[in-house]
Amino acid sequence: MLWEWFWDIRAGQGSGFNGANPVSSSEMLAWLQLTGNVLRREEVAILRSMDSRYVSEIDREAEAIRERETEQ
Repeated sequence: MLWEWFWDIRAGQGSGFNGANPVSSSEMLAWLQLTGNVLRREEVAILRSMDSRYVSEIDREAEAIRERETEQ
């Protein structure tokens, strides 16, 4: 269930010039209000951790692409 919620929340999240933006508290609250889901504190912490890791990995991938492009 958390994976479904994570991707549902991320679907509404845009990207900035520097890659993926983390989900803000207000965006998570809006998602909760729109969906009617109720999360426990632990689930919020897990979703935040998942989002942090996602943003970090997107940044790493973007950096690797930039490095490959400069090598060419």
